[in-house]
Amino acid sequence: MCQAARSYATITGQLAPEVARTALAAPKLSQRGNPVDLRRQYLFQQYKSVLGARAVFVMQQHNLTSQEYSAVKNDFREKGFIVTTVRNNIFGAVIREHVSASKEVELRKMRELFVGPCCVAFSNAGDAEQPALAKDFADVAARHRAKLLVVGAKFEGSLLTADTLKQVIALPSLGQLRAELVGLLSQPGQALLGMLQRTPQSLLTALSQHETAMKGNGHEDAPPSA
Repeated sequence: MCQAARSYATITGQLAPEVARTALAAPKLSQRGNPVDLRRQYLFQQYKSVLGARAVFVMQQHNLTSQEYSAVKNDFREKGFIVTTVRNNIFGAVIREHVSASKEVELRKMRELFVGPCCVAFSNAGDAEQPALAKDFADVAARHRAKLLVVGAKFEGSLLTADTLKQVIALPSLGQLRAELVGLLSQPGQALLGMLQRTPQSLLTALSQHETAMKGNGHEDAPPSA
């Protein structure tokens, strides 16, 4: 059992050894009562860890060679992302369990993003570490657009379709907005008053768009875009 845990940890590099041991120590049974394949159990635990990341970007990959896939992983790694291919049915099972446990029903539509050969790029970097995380992802994905199609993402607990993800990427980072607010509020009284009177609505609009993009894209009737 320990040897199996070490082996799977070496193959994927995604789970800590103690998590792998936990996954393998309590084998799951299928609905028919049969033992679930050992690798399937391990991937299930791995994907649970992936889904728990702050940002999970889903991509369809089209006939990537091993050399191209290595280049994709290296390019994303330079920006702080980890890339892994996924088995759609297992990732879908992880999403179902997560929705059932967390009641985040919006994320159940995330299963619809996984069609055909897919891979994910994920990161736990916060705003302080990587203020333009979504844009950093988009920049790398654009380099490989001939073989990668971005279909959506889970970002800070919200489900983004391909279209809403583009809107988030186009917005200034929250750090930039905070800097603008600090600069505005640091003005002397009269200067601040004059500035408020002539400042366009762009700052307020940008803040509103951030809220809309992160909260207003999960309507039940809006299927994810491909």
